[in-house]
Order: sequence, then structure tokens, then C-alpha cells
Amino acid sequence: MHIRIETVAFLALLVLTLMRLPSAVREPSSRLTWFATMAGLGAVFMVGVVVPIPVVDGSLGGSNVVNLVQNLLATTAFWFVMQASRTLDGTRFHMRSLWELPAMLVSFTIPFFLIPDRGSTSGDFVKEHAAQLGMWAYASIYMAWVVVIMIRMLAAIHARTPRPYVLIRVGAWAIIAASLVEIIYLTLRVARQGQTPAVELVGNLFTLPFYGGVVLVCSGIIAFAVARVIRRPVHAALGRLLKRANVGRGMTLAAIPDEDPVHEAYRLAVRLTDIANSQPLTARERVLLRAAAEVLDRQMKAPTVLRMTSVEPKEVTA
Repeated sequence: MHIRIETVAFLALLVLTLMRLPSAVREPSSRLTWFATMAGLGAVFMVGVVVPIPVVDGSLGGSNVVNLVQNLLATTAFWFVMQASRTLDGTRFHMRSLWELPAMLVSFTIPFFLIPDRGSTSGDFVKEHAAQLGMWAYASIYMAWVVVIMIRMLAAIHARTPRPYVLIRVGAWAIIAASLVEIIYLTLRVARQGQTPAVELVGNLFTLPFYGGVVLVCSGIIAFAVARVIRRPVHAALGRLLKRANVGRGMTLAAIPDEDPVHEAYRLAVRLTDIANSQPLTARERVLLRAAAEVLDRQMKAPTVLRMTSVEPKEVTA
């Protein structure tokens, strides 16, 4: 029984979407990933893994608009995954950065509608019309944005050490490689190299690494989601202990609605290190900070000041 890699990607996205739904409802910090999985699910749906492409495209007018919709959703999914990766260290997502997403989408939507002959519905729409300059511009701009987004995501997670990041990094590099291969293929076709066996060999190198990369990125996020469920009670308990220590020092703490337990632990641990600047911490407080550093390192990079403050003063000067 032959199973398409697109089908595997669809199932991985479906599992991830269902897994992330409760946390997306409960925690605003989880909604970026959920938006990404929803958009990704829609994008892979458009390649005909559930409903045949002619049926889907027929409902959109029957002129291969389904390919544009697929790429719009895929770009949206990649962009939200990239933004989610940049908030894992506690950084808040800024709505003002949303402007760049529609700019990306418009940049390849316009060339799509400038393709003079899009023909009737076809699963090989890109290959069949790759000799047209409009197709080269449309598909190459789309692929270029995917490369840019993946590079930005890799830059955001380059210092992260938890094991699931290995899957995400490998998946991102696979997507980058596939996108570059597709741009090379499109360039060969528009340069009138024809559909020779050598040129088509290049074109056939796209699907497996691209959708395989999507599966790997999804697997990494799923691993994080599972670990998060397992560790949530630990993070909540750590937050309570840190809150008690801060209050015991006379600190006034303002609760942040719907704050993720790991982000709360991070914030409270840093507040406790601030106290150490004006008065010495007790041995119990240093043990608590040491535990916080170890727990946070499994989710994100704990700040250096947290490790330094958790060490006895005589250990630091030795």
C-alpha cells in the first residue's frame, strides 16, 4: 500500500491541531502555533489528500486557483510557526509585525493572476506552465519567502538545546533545500531548457524533502506539546514556590491573565534574582533558583543571571 508523503503531513498536522486546541483556548501564548497548524492543515488539504483537486478547484472556479490558495495558506502556516518559535523564550508577540504577512501574500498573488494561460484544473499546474514568466515569478517568489521564513525561524531557535529542536531544525533545512530546488527547476524551465529527463529529475526532488520537512517540524512541535503536558504540574508547582519566596521578601506581584506556567516561573525567578542585588538570598532561595534554572533549561535557555545568583557567593569568588 503506497502512502503519499502529503497524506503523512496532513495526518501530522491534524493530530497537532487537535492536540493544541485545548491550550490554544486556555493560553494566548499557544495560539500562534495553533493558527499555524490550522493554516498548514488547510494548505495540505488543497493538494487533494482528502478531496480530489478537481472538486476543490471546481468550487473555486476551475482555473487552478486552488494552487494559489494552497500557497497562501502554506505561507501563513510557516509565518505563524516562525513567530511562535520566537516567543518560546517568553518574548511577547507584537501585533504590529502582522503587516509583513499580507505583504508576502500579495507579492506572489499578483504574479499568479498575471499568468496569461492558467489552463484547466491540474495536479501538475506548476510543471505544466513552468515555461511562462508569470509562473516563474509567482512560484519563485512564494518559494523565496518560504526560505526567508525558515531561515528566520532557525535563527530564532539556534541556541535552544531541548531535543525536539533537532527535529524542527532538520525539518526546516529540508524545507529550505526543497524550496531552493524548486526555484532552480522553475529557472531551468523558464530558460527554455524544456521538460528533459534531467530537468524533470530536478523538479521531482521537491516533494519528498518539502513535505517530509513539514512532518519533522510537526513531530518536533508534537514532542514539545507532549512534554509540556507532562511538565505542566512541575512548572505550576515551581511557580507557586517562587511566588511564595517573592512575597516573603515583600515583593508585590501582579498576576498576568492566562500566563503560561513556564513563563510565570521564568518571570518570578528573574524577580527573585533582582532581590539578590540589594540583599543576600537564603540557602533555600538559592536552591529554588538552581531548580528553576534546571527546569527552565528543558523548555528554553534560562538566563545566565539565574545560574549565577543560585550559586553561593563564596563559590562565585573562588
